[in-house]
Amino acid sequence: MGRVKLKIKKLESTNNRQVTYSKRKSGILKKAKELSILCDIHIVLLMFSPTGKPTLLQGERSNIEEVIAKFAQLTPQERAKRKLESLEALKKTFKKLDHDVKIQDFLGSSSQTVELLE
Repeated sequence: MGRVKLKIKKLESTNNRQVTYSKRKSGILKKAKELSILCDIHIVLLMFSPTGKPTLLQGERSNIEEVIAKFAQLTPQERAKRKLESLEALKKTFKKLDHDVKIQDFLGSSSQTVELLE
């Protein structure tokens, strides 16, 4: 029996949300660590569970202060450009998965508007 293809959207039940987070957390941590090793990149992954508990992963050679300092050196225009590139990549991925996607869902409470990014 195959797995069910889920629509990617916020889970309404807080209990289901916590269970899904707990099940998937180790997978994303493993993938981030593998990416860090395979591509020799600096990586810091900070996640907060639905209950607010933080989880921090630092790559093999990564230091959170160094990664933040490197990010802080980017100009606001470069940050916006990279954010747009990331959003476009997400959009393409979701289209391949046959999901409807709205960029606003990924921006959340960002002060930038969708029109400015597009």
